[in-house]
Amino acid sequence: MKKTAIIAGSGAEHLSPFRDWESILVPTRFGTAEIRQGEISGKPVLFVARHGKEHSTAPHLINYRAIISALSELEAVRVIGTAAVGSLSNSIPPGTAAVLTDIIDFTRRGPITFFDDPAAGVVHTDFSEPYCSEISAVLLAAAEASGLEVTTPCTYICTDGPRYETPAEISMFRSWGADVVGMTNAPEVILSREAGLCYGSIAIITNFAAGISPKPLSHSEVVECMKSIEEKLAAALIGAVQALPTSWPCNCGRSTIG
Repeated sequence: MKKTAIIAGSGAEHLSPFRDWESILVPTRFGTAEIRQGEISGKPVLFVARHGKEHSTAPHLINYRAIISALSELEAVRVIGTAAVGSLSNSIPPGTAAVLTDIIDFTRRGPITFFDDPAAGVVHTDFSEPYCSEISAVLLAAAEASGLEVTTPCTYICTDGPRYETPAEISMFRSWGADVVGMTNAPEVILSREAGLCYGSIAIITNFAAGISPKPLSHSEVVECMKSIEEKLAAALIGAVQALPTSWPCNCGRSTIG
């Protein structure tokens, strides 16, 4: 049976019921990924703690290619990501959620792609719709049903990290049309699309970004905010998995062009 995968970000590593699932190591040509396996309402689900069980891997050191490759090998066909993000707008306050609809890739760590073998030829990927509209619609309904206040559409801008952004950078990102900022989604959504996986993401706003926040940024405020909404987030993820239809007519798996 085809599977749904959940990739959990900062503060979501120990969400119930996923924390007690069986954990396996999956070797890939890019390295080994740790995946938990379980079921929700009879549906097989895979769970990945993006930063590791104890949040021990910084965003710029995550082996995204190993994670997505492992999910593909375990027959995942759709992925739900969670992300802790900073808000670039006073109208999107901490403690609320956003279903992502577009992305700006501001990373500079080098190309993140599966298509890096010259012998395989040139492959381009269409990104007219970065996030699967079908998963996004299900996520929105499930998040609202869980009691989260949800914003959508929402544009995410991805930076390398691990440092937080400067006020000048945040001002520039706002002028570009970004709504939230984070450090992980650009590699993940790109690789998922290249692998033919449907990908949708729900972001939790944990703080205002630099220059908007009245205080210095810290990881502790991210953890505290995620802790305050973890039951709602878990309910939203469970509800989304339960509501996902068997199939849908999206184009996520048909976006690569040789």
